[in-house]
Amino acid sequence: MQFTRRQVCASLGAMFVLPACQSGPKPRGNKSSLPNGDPAAMALLAAVTSGNESRVQTILRDAPELAASVDEHGRSALVLAYLGGHEAIGKLLIASGMKLDVVEAVLAEDWPRFEELATQSPEVLAAAHPLGGTPLHAGAIMGSTSGWRMRGAGCVPDARPEGGNGFTAARMAMDSPHAHWARIALADLCSNGADVNAKQRNDSSVLHGAIVHRNERLLRLAIRKGANPAAIDGNGRTPEQLASHLGWHRGAKMLAQHADWPRDNRSSRFALDANRQPVIRPDLSDVPQKLQSQVTGNSHNNLAKVRELVATDKRLIFSISTDAELAIEASAHLGNQDLMSFHLDHGAPLSLPTAVARNDHDSIRFWLERDGSLVHERGAHDFPLMFYVVFGGGSIATAELLKSHGVDLDQESVGTTALHWCVARRQRELATWLLENGANPEPVGYRSNRNGETPLQAAIARGNDPMAKVLRNSGART
Repeated sequence: MQFTRRQVCASLGAMFVLPACQSGPKPRGNKSSLPNGDPAAMALLAAVTSGNESRVQTILRDAPELAASVDEHGRSALVLAYLGGHEAIGKLLIASGMKLDVVEAVLAEDWPRFEELATQSPEVLAAAHPLGGTPLHAGAIMGSTSGWRMRGAGCVPDARPEGGNGFTAARMAMDSPHAHWARIALADLCSNGADVNAKQRNDSSVLHGAIVHRNERLLRLAIRKGANPAAIDGNGRTPEQLASHLGWHRGAKMLAQHADWPRDNRSSRFALDANRQPVIRPDLSDVPQKLQSQVTGNSHNNLAKVRELVATDKRLIFSISTDAELAIEASAHLGNQDLMSFHLDHGAPLSLPTAVARNDHDSIRFWLERDGSLVHERGAHDFPLMFYVVFGGGSIATAELLKSHGVDLDQESVGTTALHWCVARRQRELATWLLENGANPEPVGYRSNRNGETPLQAAIARGNDPMAKVLRNSGART
């Protein structure tokens, strides 16, 4: 038996409620809350919820002020549009000139407005919005690629604000109307400070939520991030049992074999320094987060500023940002050799991803021969090892070394592979080598494009004709 999303709501009862079914905090602010007394507002909200784009367009043309209407739970038309996955309708509402609150600014990707409101009233970053949570919850539901902005402003990854829906942003991402939005959000959140096994309302875990999408990639991502397959929800079901209950027998069978699936491995992250001596991390509890983020931010590309900051306190080498990024990790994914050397000279860890970015073959061999499971090592932001070949300048010798130790050429993060990064960094020789050695020429990646794009589409969009030719010669058609 197959279940609709509405039937899933009914089946799981109060324990698990999809966004379109749930109640939320009561209205606040200056939105027009007249759905029951204003037929025009009711008509707009009905058209938004049903995804009737032409009807919404007609209503807004005649009465653009209705874009500010909210439902009986205080959710604006714009919030309802994104909860329903109707992004085109959301854009119509935004274009009407409505005044955005902080959550709506996230949905609209209006970052100047978001920053204005966050600066004026920082408490809104931790408060429950009628959407069900914080601005980070809004970013999760729509698969935002700008979670770093919200965390940097002060949103806490695992927040469950009083008056909200009782879920963290990662769990709310599982209620996203589109599986690829959920994947974008889950990869972003759980690679930048969120706990995939954080406490949820009625123990409905991230993995339980992933079941509803019946999406194998989402399921594998949750497991790769460490989701507990033995977690028991408020109805006494494990994720595997929930999949069987909902009629997704393929998912249940997959979960029965979860022990064979790879998990992220970050064991080299804080292990050894450049001299292969154990790293002793200093206590930074007295160092303000703002200062640590300043060090990490500048570690992407500003050696002079990092030198200046570290000179005041040597411990700052171990600064970690609000995105859970160690300072040297910022240097590594930018391929900034001078900054990596500076950090290493001051005792920072030499992890496997950093070794790859430095084309340090001796260290690469050391780590992979010491622990073969490190082929699944991830650096900052969910970046797998093969990405660091690109970040380090595109060395084919480094790529060959990784391949010889079993690293998959198609390692991906939300579908994005090293081939996408070759397009972005214009590394045609490495792209050619990847394709000649069997890399998939048409992976659909979502890291830089929420709607997804293949390497060929990315090359065409960037006017990179030589790369497009390489991809077409290898069989890429889209």
